This record gives sequence, structure tokens and C-alpha cells, in this order.
Amino acid sequence: MKQTPRAPGRSVYRIADVVARYKGAVVNIEVVQDIPGSAMTLIPGWPLHPVEDGDEQRELHQLNIGSGFFFDRRGLVLTNEHVIHGASRILVRLFGRSRVVEAKVVGAHYELDLAVLRVPKPSGLPILQLARKRDLRVGEWVVAIGNPLGLDHTVTVGVISAKERPMAIGDRKYPHLIQTDAAINRGNSGGPLINLRGKVVGINTAVSQSSQGIGFAIAVDVIRKALRDMRVGPVD
Repeated sequence: MKQTPRAPGRSVYRIADVVARYKGAVVNIEVVQDIPGSAMTLIPGWPLHPVEDGDEQRELHQLNIGSGFFFDRRGLVLTNEHVIHGASRILVRLFGRSRVVEAKVVGAHYELDLAVLRVPKPSGLPILQLARKRDLRVGEWVVAIGNPLGLDHTVTVGVISAKERPMAIGDRKYPHLIQTDAAINRGNSGGPLINLRGKVVGINTAVSQSSQGIGFAIAVDVIRKALRDMRVGPVD
């Protein structure tokens, strides 16, 4: 079906409408990892807090941050696997709620870098639906919502710059990444990339360290495959 181009001015108002309607579906994720002091490895940018365990072994709680979003009314949250990898505890902060809740992992896919968490979902918070691969158009406006640098529910805007970008990060290979110029920073990982119809086209995952305006998201068809492989959540 042929799609009619929209004037840029109208798109600005639609972005604000999408944010107002779906911002509450996005959650902030804090990950605690218990690390024995003798085996500690310092990772730049990750705060470490010493904790005394009685008079015996001293451990450190290592904190990582990320984002996620509700995609199912049963309280299921999608995020990146690398956000929660090796976690001892996963704490989730919901939009507009002061109380932090603990999440349980109900599915994880290391190779596709996706995970599903479960938390008690209060009534009134929206859920985000997944788009389909055919909905992805280069040049289309998209909105990223997440927890960059711990700044909760930050909104950034850009376009889909390219599709099907292959990339290797560590021992993970991402063959079908979406490239976007929406600003993505540490803490955005796991958050949604949303089109102006309010559907998730990707999960924000990586950013170029050497250039501005080059971020990457896992495409929605890969998300659907991961959900089928994990056998959790809707895949219709």
C-alpha cells in the first residue's frame, strides 16, 4: 500500500503524542553483581561499592544500568541480554513510581542479545507492540526512550539511517542491525526504538564510540525470532 509523505511539522506533533502515550511503558534497569574482592576486575565507568560480609569475605556490588519496556500485560519486559548478564539481582524502576521492584529472568538468548524479565506491572501503565519488518523504512522518524547515563526516561529523536548493518561486538555477531541517528548512550541499551505509529521497530543496543549520530538497534524481526526461541511472550 502506497504511503503518503507527511509534512515535517506534523511529524513533530506526532512525536510528542507518541512520547506522551507510550513513555510509561519504558522501565529503568539497575543490575547488581556480587564480585569477590580477590577476583575483582575494574571496568571504567562502572561504580563499585565495598560491602562488608560480616567479618569474613569482603565483596563488591557492581552496578550496571540499562533500559527495557513492557510488551505484554503479564508484566513481561524486553531488554538486552548484555544488560542483565551475570546479574545477582535485577532492580526495575517503573515510570511515575518511586518504589523499585525486583525482576526475574524468564528467558534469555545470548547469541541474539535479548532477554525477557517479569515484574509486577501496575495497572495504568501502557505496553508497546512490536512492528513488523515490512514497517521499517529508511528515512522514517523514530524515537528512542531510555535511561542514558542514569537520566531516566530520556527521549531522543532521529531517523532510520540504514538497515541490515552487520557488526561484531566482543563474541556476539549482529547481522541485522538498524542504524539510527537518534542519540544513544550508555544506559539506553535495552530501550525501545519506536516509530510514529507507536510500535517498536528495534531495541537500542550499541553506539559508535568514534562518531556522533551513529547508533544501532536490534531489528524487530530478530526480536520476534528470539521470543519464539525463548517461547515467551506474544509473537503474532
